Amino acid sequence: MLRKSMVAPLLAAPLLLLFAIFFVVPFVEIMRISFSGKGGAWAGVSWLMSSPVFAVVFLNTLKLALSVTLICLVLGYPAACFIAGQPASRRGIYLALVLLPFWTSVLVRTYTWSLVLGREGLLNASLIWLGLADEPQRFMFTPLAVHLGMVQILLPVAILTLVGVMTELDSGLVRAARVLGASPWRAFWHVYLPMTKPGIVAAAMLLFILSLGFYITPALLGGPRHRTIANLIDLQVHQMNDWTAASAMALVLLATTIAAVALLRWLVPERNLYGGAR
Repeated sequence: MLRKSMVAPLLAAPLLLLFAIFFVVPFVEIMRISFSGKGGAWAGVSWLMSSPVFAVVFLNTLKLALSVTLICLVLGYPAACFIAGQPASRRGIYLALVLLPFWTSVLVRTYTWSLVLGREGLLNASLIWLGLADEPQRFMFTPLAVHLGMVQILLPVAILTLVGVMTELDSGLVRAARVLGASPWRAFWHVYLPMTKPGIVAAAMLLFILSLGFYITPALLGGPRHRTIANLIDLQVHQMNDWTAASAMALVLLATTIAAVALLRWLVPERNLYGGAR
């Protein structure tokens, strides 16, 4: 008979093994390559410190991740409020519609945007037909195209994360605030919004982490002028055959993700995060 104290470690053992194989081992290998390249110790870090290209791409990736996260939250919050306020029967239908884009791959959805935004695409054809443009406009390989593609892919993630929190809230608190004389706006701002703070923070973390590592959408819709770190890593590996620089960039990307999560938790302490939902 197994002791009760041994049950939990045995159940967690497969998960810990997978974590070690697919995260710890690759992470250690990335660190080894970063600090022991052809140029000697710290070769990868030295390349990053002296590369103006990496600095520009890194800042562009951060700005892209932040803006996409903000746009998804702004667009997803009202949609999540609407879905969470529906009866359970209709809520399932709306959630199914939100999940519908996941039935197709990211590559297919991104390629569809290239058909819409291209010089001979639907958007240019519509603008010319309406008389709003005399000739095809340039939408592909612009920040607008990258933002449209990434927001369309990540918006369902924001909605689903927020709905999961909103459906568990006590709606009676909002009604009580209205009965006590609060306007709809004050009831929302001082009662409902603080209760949804855990969902906002969780969605922001998830969106930012996913945005940092986006590869296909910036590559197809942004082109060489709008590369992200993921695109630059691919360039170093497959074209430059420089695994040292690629490993160093991957390490920076991971460190940025950890730092962003830690910063968000510091700005929104746990006691403030869940205090509004009680």
